[in-house]
Amino acid sequence: MLSFVKKYFLAYLAPIIWAVLIFFLSAQEVLPGFTVSVYDFIFKKSAHMFVYGVLYFLLYQAYQKTNPKDRSIKTYLIPILISFIYALTDELHQSTVPGRHPSFRDTGYDMLGVATVLLYQLKLI
Repeated sequence: MLSFVKKYFLAYLAPIIWAVLIFFLSAQEVLPGFTVSVYDFIFKKSAHMFVYGVLYFLLYQAYQKTNPKDRSIKTYLIPILISFIYALTDELHQSTVPGRHPSFRDTGYDMLGVATVLLYQLKLI
């Protein structure tokens, strides 16, 4: 039993730490950006794509480590679903932070980052 818990703990430690980093960034009232609105938009949306692409990849690796014999589509779907749920809850979290506003459009950018990593994994890009 202890080795089972240790296996899952070690496998999911990196995505949990990454999710905590996302939570911390979401809790900031003001995020750094550019004074030119186009550059600011590109920078912030690229950041959404990057952090959620990394989250998906870390979740994918953790799932692979804890389910090494699973070669089904669940290998991809479960990390995608967890990333999506976390993106939604992240926007809800932002609604509680003064100066921040939730935007479900940002969830779309988050999932675009997930999709980019997925397409790369599948050798489609």
